[in-house]
Amino acid sequence: MIAAGAAIFILLTKKDKTITANKFRQEQIIGKWKLDSLWSLKDSNTHFIKGLFDPQLKKYHYEFKKDGSIFQFVDDSLTKDSSRYEWANENQLAWKEYLADTSVEVFNISLLDKDSMKLQSKDSSVLLFTKVK
Repeated sequence: MIAAGAAIFILLTKKDKTITANKFRQEQIIGKWKLDSLWSLKDSNTHFIKGLFDPQLKKYHYEFKKDGSIFQFVDDSLTKDSSRYEWANENQLAWKEYLADTSVEVFNISLLDKDSMKLQSKDSSVLLFTKVK
């Protein structure tokens, strides 16, 4: 009985430290990703190019950091470009080229799990990422 009471007390005192489902989902983006494919759903040649990717895309990697920065690099190069991201809402990611950039590309996240991420822009371009292990 005392052990059960102690367990309840510990759980209640740690209540403010719990991670919500939304926060957990957002933290799944943290890490290194590679861009596997890019296509446009609105393109008139969709049937021809859907899922077709540029072989150079496999060289690009993106590292999403907890602080909102995105490092973009080719293979294992030491030269990195950086961008920023913010959560616009639960299923939208705002991507900025620079910290003070006023132009923002907003992507709807249609898939985000431990291995895959699919982003769709307003112009219906779709980017498919795979987590680098």
